[in-house]
Amino acid sequence: MSDQIATHKFATTLSLILSVYGNVRYIVGKSAFGGKHSGFHVDDTPFTSNIIVLFVFWGILYFLQISFVAQIFFPAADNSVITGTPGGNISRSAVTNVVGWHFTVFNFLQFIWNVLFANGHFFLSELVLIINFVNVIILYFSHKTYGIKPLSSWTLIHLPTAAFPLSWLLYAVFWNGAVLFHVHHLLGRIIANVLIWDFLIIPAFFLFVFNDWGVGFSSTLLVFGLALGQLFTKVIAFQWIFAFIIAGLLLVLSIVTAVSGSLYHRQLSSDTAPLLQESA
Repeated sequence: MSDQIATHKFATTLSLILSVYGNVRYIVGKSAFGGKHSGFHVDDTPFTSNIIVLFVFWGILYFLQISFVAQIFFPAADNSVITGTPGGNISRSAVTNVVGWHFTVFNFLQFIWNVLFANGHFFLSELVLIINFVNVIILYFSHKTYGIKPLSSWTLIHLPTAAFPLSWLLYAVFWNGAVLFHVHHLLGRIIANVLIWDFLIIPAFFLFVFNDWGVGFSSTLLVFGLALGQLFTKVIAFQWIFAFIIAGLLLVLSIVTAVSGSLYHRQLSSDTAPLLQESA
């Protein structure tokens, strides 16, 4: 058991360090990994975001992730209890044994994506994003972290492991895909004007069905960054207008959900309660 815990600590910490390293190196320079693909047109696609907003998004996510990882090293310092689980209450620190490996896989794959994307291997990087998206979706629907209570536990567990990663991967799949398929011309931008509404439909689904305003707010931030990025990329276009509209709608829906607790009346049942029991 002690060896398993030590392995978990090492893998989780290493994955976080690699993820931070990869993202920072990419922000500093597009050819940070020594690749020769300095002009691979990531800055002029219909899904290119504002780099400052992306930096803010990842800054928030890493703050939450560091808080999540700290629970592994200092479990005794946190005696809080999570409610709402079908099998009864469970300590917050015990949750890391259930969702922690999804968290680790997310960060490892994020680092691999950075390396591939920065070196121009866009097909492989898109494949990594899709695999990572499946990883987070499995976490979301298997462990149902959106139902965690109280709010402090929900913030420290659900946001860094499910909500923010889900929003990021949804955005990154479209951005990477636009680079992969060279979506820089009129026809591609027209198609992008239609596809951008997925950034409203998908987060709205999580807001209405799961009351997940974590996905709502994180998606709002990313779409706002997309709007700013498109405004400075191509002023005479619909993409930035649509993005601002979507960001505004998501913000309103997220605020309503956060304040009222639901966009419609729904009780948490055993089917929607978080499945976070430790394995025997």
